[in-house]
Amino acid sequence: MEDLPAEMEESAFVEGAGYFTVFRKIAFPLSMPILATVAIFQGVNQWNSWVDNLYYATDSNLMTLQLMLLNLIQTQSVSASVIDSNLVNTIKVTPLSLQMTITVVVVLPILLVYPYFQRFFIKGIMLGAVKG
Repeated sequence: MEDLPAEMEESAFVEGAGYFTVFRKIAFPLSMPILATVAIFQGVNQWNSWVDNLYYATDSNLMTLQLMLLNLIQTQSVSASVIDSNLVNTIKVTPLSLQMTITVVVVLPILLVYPYFQRFFIKGIMLGAVKG
């Protein structure tokens, strides 16, 4: 609110807008880029928080993809439960290829969500201009 141009606020008050209307129609739309940035950072933070699962989940069936990737990177070996016995003879799965596959699966949702939030960044840049 402090960085809001005084001319925009004054023109809204001259037009008869109250404080709530100024906030709703001017301040909130100008704040969308920072809110989108905070949402993306928090979303990525929660998506990548494998430590919570490491501390609190005791059952291996509740393991998240991030923790599975960490375990796979640390052990550098392929678990027999991951590969079907029929596939062992036909397809050679290396630990590195399995790591890269899980990495793509882990990163893909963030890559799909980012373009949705990018429009808020562009709109905020265009919206905050004051002609002088």
